[in-house]
Amino acid sequence: MLVHSRAPNLQTSMNHEIADAICYAGKNYGLNPRILAAYTLNENGGYDVQLLKPAAVGYDAGIFQVNTAINRHMPLIRYALYPDIEASLAAQIIKRNFAEFGYTWKGVAAYWSPLEAQNNQPKAIQYFDRWHRHFLEVSHFFNRAKVILKQQDGKGRQ
Repeated sequence: MLVHSRAPNLQTSMNHEIADAICYAGKNYGLNPRILAAYTLNENGGYDVQLLKPAAVGYDAGIFQVNTAINRHMPLIRYALYPDIEASLAAQIIKRNFAEFGYTWKGVAAYWSPLEAQNNQPKAIQYFDRWHRHFLEVSHFFNRAKVILKQQDGKGRQ
């Protein structure tokens, strides 16, 4: 049974569903889940899964704020508000950006704007700085969770 099906309330349930979606997409697309989680914080810090906001072109949707117009060629874009599908869409975009720009600050910032990243624009650098701060926060959380799980595992075996 998945954790989110036993959650005490809807918000906790959604957070678990988002975490499941991030881990699954990370595994399927060969991305560290910490990378994906940092993008969710950068794009939508409140994990508001229903967030749909107008953008310069189209709409930005969900936890990863996948743009519906720019990415309209992606077959599942109409399902962008479902965390598992959106995480997969975002992972595809991130992988494409890393393939084009490398595993660099430009590869990260290209999620926000490939053109701005390519041209070393200050807002792209600021985007990366925020993402990096979120990546460090997420990594700290993952590391703490590993320690707790390891301690629980040790207690269960005694």
